[in-house]
Amino acid sequence: MRKTLLTLALVALLAIPVAAQFNFGGLQMDATALLANKSVQDELKLSDDQKKSITEANDEMRKAVQAAFQDQDFAAIGKAREEHTKAVKKVLDKLDEKQSKRLMQIEVQLATGKNKNPKIFANPGVQKALKFTSKQKDTTKTALSDLDKDVKEVSDDAKGDFKKMRESFTKISELRTEAYTKIEKTLDDDQKKDLGKLGGDKFELKMEFPGFKDFGKKDKDKKDKKDDK
Repeated sequence: MRKTLLTLALVALLAIPVAAQFNFGGLQMDATALLANKSVQDELKLSDDQKKSITEANDEMRKAVQAAFQDQDFAAIGKAREEHTKAVKKVLDKLDEKQSKRLMQIEVQLATGKNKNPKIFANPGVQKALKFTSKQKDTTKTALSDLDKDVKEVSDDAKGDFKKMRESFTKISELRTEAYTKIEKTLDDDQKKDLGKLGGDKFELKMEFPGFKDFGKKDKDKKDKKDDK
């Protein structure tokens, strides 16, 4: 059971950083990760070729994560996620103007909702829409740089210790909220109003990630067969 919970937790963190509130902490989803979600793909009306590219990237990621867990190779998991991000970013970079605008709206909705994601303030489109000053851009850059360092420190300290990992998810969520608040305080009233408008029409994110839904299914099937004997 302990190994299963650890596996699920790490897959959530490393493979699909979802913008939902888990029992062990809030995780955010950026634009690249959003494209791996089926409901987002449908909302953006992605072409069959675009969906195919993302599905292939998801499949490769799933295989790499499964192999890495079998070998207990955490470095390989990080590398797999990097490759997945690169593959999906190719699709992201080729979205048309309408798709890009809607994706940013969805990202803003999620980032400014229950689980605050400070990285939304680094989005060039958001900075342009809010007419960020040079000082605000510097504040954002510094806050996010400090956040990355703090998150790495917390994660490294918890690595290999399940209890510490559970605690680290909560701590990381708190650090992200603190960074978000620090940047948000630099916004004037007009910028705050404009940020609220940037989300566009309400979007309901469904937790569907093609390519990851069968993660661990083979192991479960083996166990069920063994139990039936």
